[in-house]
Amino acid sequence: MKDEKGAAYYRSVVSSICIVEEIKKASDFKSTEEFIKYANAYSIFNENELRKWYTEYGMTLIKMTYNIAFDRRVTRGELIEQVGLSAGDYWGFMQINDEQFKNIISRGKINESLIID
Repeated sequence: MKDEKGAAYYRSVVSSICIVEEIKKASDFKSTEEFIKYANAYSIFNENELRKWYTEYGMTLIKMTYNIAFDRRVTRGELIEQVGLSAGDYWGFMQINDEQFKNIISRGKINESLIID
């Protein structure tokens, strides 16, 4: 994504590491109420917004844990040119390999002793 100040290539950044704990689709829930009960405790959305996501938008629910903030933000351009991520992929969530992960955390200047391999 970009803002009014410039292109995402230079301004969009990776700022932390999160772990995806669970992925669910609307079809994984028996009802709207079951979905609301599950998602409400963790969501940034209010109950009316959650209902809309469930009924209107073919949603995917991703439960994740925030782990470590980077000391240095890594730009999208750097991720493409230096890490080898594809500019054509969806950047909201993507799977990366071990080498890419190590490259990103190195560029993010985090204490590598915080990473359990």
